[in-house]
This record gives sequence, C-alpha cells and structure tokens, in this order.
Amino acid sequence: MADQKLFGLELDKGNLEVVRRGDRYFVRYDAGAHQMAWREDEINEQDAMTVGSGKAGEYDVIVRLQTRLGLDAGTSNWQPPT
Repeated sequence: MADQKLFGLELDKGNLEVVRRGDRYFVRYDAGAHQMAWREDEINEQDAMTVGSGKAGEYDVIVRLQTRLGLDAGTSNWQPPT
C-alpha cells in the first residue's frame, strides 16, 4: 500500500511530513539534535490534523510524541528514500 503524503512535503528543508498508510497516520521527522536521526512514528488522526494546522501544532504533536517515546525519541528508525 502506497503512502499518501498529507502535510510537509519538503523533508530536505528540515520540515516534517505526515503520511497516511491505509487507515493509519505517521509523522516523519529528524529527531536528532547534533546529528540526523530520522524517525517515522505512528500518530492518531487528530494529531495528523493538528500537525497540519501550523508550526504550533507541529511542536505540540512532536513534544507529546517524544514524551511518549522516552529514551527512544532520539534514535533513528527510518531513512528517507534517496
């Protein structure tokens, strides 16, 4: 099943993106502070819409997601296609 990009289509410019895969939503972003650590994490539909509302929404969703992930929040689990 192909991913449908919903928001943030420019990962190469440091943005995040939200994709829909079937009935599931995922956010892709660089979680690294001093080095790249690409992540793809599942979020719910409400969070997907919050990300689409702007920078404040993006920040809110990522902070809650990283709090939920704990120590794994900065560990890469995905790589953008080249």
